[in-house]
Amino acid sequence: MGRCVEGAAPGSVSGGAVRYLAPELIKDANALETTVSDTFSFGMLMLECITEKVPFFNLSDNAAVIHARTIGERTVGEWYPPRPDEPGPTGRVSDLLWEFMLCCWSIQCEQRPTMEEVHSFLSSN
Repeated sequence: MGRCVEGAAPGSVSGGAVRYLAPELIKDANALETTVSDTFSFGMLMLECITEKVPFFNLSDNAAVIHARTIGERTVGEWYPPRPDEPGPTGRVSDLLWEFMLCCWSIQCEQRPTMEEVHSFLSSN
């Protein structure tokens, strides 16, 4: 539970961009934002920067995103956004970067890297 409450904001989440929200923030209206929920969001932002598409671009609206992320299978394309595989600068993601992004999106917040670890990874790769 340590990382789940580390750096918790003084209030609960009242809104946010669903496509970027950590699963614990979607499932629990009283959940607090934490530094590892920020890591989750940053992973989604990395994906958007690489693909130039919002996370879960394959889902039509926020309701579909919420449904997939709360009820869907724990697989890529349901719980996780689909891996970009188109050729070109806004397409393919290396295996190493994709695995790291999946770590950022871990369902279990304790398994997500800290932002210091994200910085270290990005600086060394």
